[in-house]
Amino acid sequence: PSLQQAVDASSALQRQMAEQGGAASSVAEGLEFKPALPAPKLPAAKPTGLQGLLASLDGKKKMSTMEKSRHDWGNFKSKQDEATRDEMDRFAKDGYLAKQAFLARTDERQAEVARSNRRRGMGLKD
Repeated sequence: PSLQQAVDASSALQRQMAEQGGAASSVAEGLEFKPALPAPKLPAAKPTGLQGLLASLDGKKKMSTMEKSRHDWGNFKSKQDEATRDEMDRFAKDGYLAKQAFLARTDERQAEVARSNRRRGMGLKD
């Protein structure tokens, strides 16, 4: 059902209640029926054919999430004072690479310990 059909049904119900009268009408007398939701706003029709193709070529380029994050982070860092930037650089220096190297070393160490435990359980020497 469309919004107009709902409004028409509401108006018909309001007229019917007014015609019935009685106790129900005294309660409903002060009430006003309004549509529950505003009329939906439909998006404008996109141009099709050659006009649609030209519109898509002229449109703005959308920024990816990574580009937006990089842009926002750059703006944030540029707004900071020199001392804050130096402190951020000190803590962020080789952060990702150092973490990856640490994780690789710990994985290798765990694998060595597991291997030696298996070999010891089989009665073999390392």
